[in-house]
Amino acid sequence: MKALRCAAAVLVASVLGGLSSAALAGVLNISFGTDDASQREAFKTLVGNFHKANPDVEVRLTLTDQAAYRRALPATLDGEAAPDVFNWPAGDDLREMALRGQLEDISDLWKANTWWNAFQSSAVTVAGRQYALPYQFYPWGMFFRHDVLDRAGVKEMPHDLSGLLTACSRLRRAGFTPIALGARDGRAVAAWFDFIDLRANGFEFHQELLDGKVSYDDTNVRRAFAMWRELIDAKCFDPDAASLDQHGAEALLYAGRAGMVLTGTPVSASFPGIVRPLIDYARFPVIDSGLPPAEPAPTDAFQIPAHAHNKADARRFLKFAAGNSEDGRLARALGSFPTNRFSAVAGSILDLSSYKVLTDAKGNLIQGYDRDVPPEMAAQGMRGFQEFLAHPEDAYAIARRLDAVRATAYAHYAALEAAAAAPPPPPGRGRRN
Repeated sequence: MKALRCAAAVLVASVLGGLSSAALAGVLNISFGTDDASQREAFKTLVGNFHKANPDVEVRLTLTDQAAYRRALPATLDGEAAPDVFNWPAGDDLREMALRGQLEDISDLWKANTWWNAFQSSAVTVAGRQYALPYQFYPWGMFFRHDVLDRAGVKEMPHDLSGLLTACSRLRRAGFTPIALGARDGRAVAAWFDFIDLRANGFEFHQELLDGKVSYDDTNVRRAFAMWRELIDAKCFDPDAASLDQHGAEALLYAGRAGMVLTGTPVSASFPGIVRPLIDYARFPVIDSGLPPAEPAPTDAFQIPAHAHNKADARRFLKFAAGNSEDGRLARALGSFPTNRFSAVAGSILDLSSYKVLTDAKGNLIQGYDRDVPPEMAAQGMRGFQEFLAHPEDAYAIARRLDAVRATAYAHYAALEAAAAAPPPPPGRGRRN
């Protein structure tokens, strides 16, 4: 029986650098990025269960801090250091990897295992082919301390923008930070833009903006910025937000110093036991009640690199991970929801209330700003949102700057898509020597 080996890495160099010598056929090298201890344990359990079911496979699991993992892993995909399986967010990064030929086409797995019946394929389909297996998705929303709201005289989580402004005022007067925000994390700030624009202008408009078809100088976008400014001017956000990351913002909630935080449901897996009964989840407040529900609900997926050394066992792993029980078990441990629609959903009040947010959206789901726009647009957009939070009076200048980025950021993808769609050259028509 071959062994399961697991290395918990802090630096990506020690993780990915070691793969070049270890990535040999017959050994399954799995590399995952994780955010915290609960995620590490969840992935260890999944891989351990796979090894028990496939004792002939020697598995080497590497777990790495998420931020470092995201920076380092893409550079390994075209060489000897490529892992056999890795996890990555669905969205534009994944699409670019597929268009560049860096991912294994697993359309045959989707067809042979009838994954069409169990999984939504839209997040992992590029040019009509499937390149990944989605394993979790999760809504973002308002997590709040109901005891803190009670002490400030806020009887229930606000359902609309006006109620949110009132709650901020009462929480601030009672000595609490109304809304904790880790603005150092660009994704957390971008989530506020996503939600306000979705709630003010609707799913179709926001999707067109993410697709680069709408100007940031558009009247509707300006209106979304103006509504966001109302919250900033009302001092809803932590005054030290620029110095905090998202974990720091969540810690303010745990400590009872903040009333609310906007984040994704995986945070629930890390709730300290002593405060878990005090935290609830609510849908982000409504702005235009006439718009149908729409939500950010990021999806994460498993992929096989095109340069993987052990594709046969990598495919066995994906097939195993796609099972009803394994996908459900992993999602529950991660604090998210299984992408396999036949997997059981955990039944706590928190789980059921956030799952209802997903089902009510009826497919009007986005991955989130940082995932749904090209990397250059994402970087400049998140920087612009951070600047807006500090200087909301500069909204128009920021919007014009983002529009200048929009004018060029999407051309890169158009070129990649055109190259991917081009037919291969006919045989025998190569360059003569």
